[in-house]
Amino acid sequence: MSKEEAKHFYRQGLRLLSSERYAEAIEFFTKAVELDPEFIDAYSNRGELYKMIGRYVEGNTDTETAKALRSGKLSSRTTGKRETSKLNMDDVESIYDAVYSEGDDNEDPIEFDGDVYDYVFSDDSLDTEEAWDGLIHDDSETRGFPAILEFLGKGREEVSGALLFQPTKEDLTITKDDGSIDRIVYLEQLSCIRYAGIPSEFDKQPNDSCHIEIIETNDGNIYHEAIHPEQEMGNILLGFSTKEHTRFKYSLLPIGNIKKRRQERYLGDILVEKRFIAGDALKSALEEHQQLRKMKFGKIIAKKAQILYSAVELELKKAYEGNMQGLKIGEILLAAGLVNEEQILEALQYQESLQNKKIGQFLIEKGIIQEKEIYVSLAEQLRIPFVDLRKIKVNKVILSLLPRDIILQLKVMPIAVKESSLIVATLRPDIGPLCEIVLKNSQFTDVQFVLAQPTHLKNIINMLYVVKGVGK
Repeated sequence: MSKEEAKHFYRQGLRLLSSERYAEAIEFFTKAVELDPEFIDAYSNRGELYKMIGRYVEGNTDTETAKALRSGKLSSRTTGKRETSKLNMDDVESIYDAVYSEGDDNEDPIEFDGDVYDYVFSDDSLDTEEAWDGLIHDDSETRGFPAILEFLGKGREEVSGALLFQPTKEDLTITKDDGSIDRIVYLEQLSCIRYAGIPSEFDKQPNDSCHIEIIETNDGNIYHEAIHPEQEMGNILLGFSTKEHTRFKYSLLPIGNIKKRRQERYLGDILVEKRFIAGDALKSALEEHQQLRKMKFGKIIAKKAQILYSAVELELKKAYEGNMQGLKIGEILLAAGLVNEEQILEALQYQESLQNKKIGQFLIEKGIIQEKEIYVSLAEQLRIPFVDLRKIKVNKVILSLLPRDIILQLKVMPIAVKESSLIVATLRPDIGPLCEIVLKNSQFTDVQFVLAQPTHLKNIINMLYVVKGVGK
């Protein structure tokens, strides 16, 4: 059992190392080599820690021991005699003091092949910083990187090694400390994998082009991750944890288990980034939009009834002085004969439309940007594709893959079939409520939505399904 106990202490040492508790980590690595004198990784890690804190003699001794064990030049019989970890260097101020110390000529001569002098003859050119970079696992990509597995609706598990895309692109191989295979986990079982590292061919670093996204998985979990714009992992979405000082900085989410995602930034920021509108123009438009939404009802009714606002203010002042505060503005102006009921109703409807008007619709009505530019930006914010219906061709068979009444009711249109998925164009940014209805009324088990320009989609649906009668 000593080797199993040694592995236990070694793992504890790694955890302390990752928490930057170096002195405690050295203690656990020491316990590991005491139980298993041939524990190469324990010697190697302890040696690098020794050198990191300035104890170079002990550090180089451990490094040489690890090398000798790897090459087979050192056995447990000889390592068992070594007492490097118990060496008290406080007794020797300098290695050279020990060599050149004064003493009786008749004393035994000094030998240089002991543990204390190993570093003098070391030909190891690897400097400490480079050694530290590879301290925990020199062969991480073959043994797997430490990871936290978050299962769909079934909790989470921390593993010491996980190999991505092994043995197939749909799998994750969990490895033991010695690099042997523990078990296989299917990617479809996971909502997220938090990795301490990933294969070098996929390794990316966060930069200014990464944007925070809110991602919901099929089990209802919500993730806030910084997503890299360059995705090269196929069925995995690559991102970075938004937590500071975390060991597990890579966030990998199986795409098949993502329900929906959107960027955590304002639509206006995307419009400016794409140069659909200048920043100053957007700021002015936002201020005007807010002013309109907060416009007093008195001003609205004056505008609709084409009367001076000063006349409205005068009647309101009279009502206040006459203790008529309980009456609404419309009732006061109606009693004064300045407006009629139709004008009041029209003003109320206009006020409601102002308060509910989205900034995108306001910008379009003002002629500041075009409808297409809004929807291109919306598609990016919601992380769904945008399609220009003028540039695609749709087979008549495809147009009949959804019932005509569903198409007219939801304002959606099937435009393609990709593998086993039905591709459906919609004008609604919120596709959540549509998915279940479309699946229920089709022969497909999967549906993917694309965002289309509303004016174009409505006109095409009307032409195809009303005028020409497709699907009747």
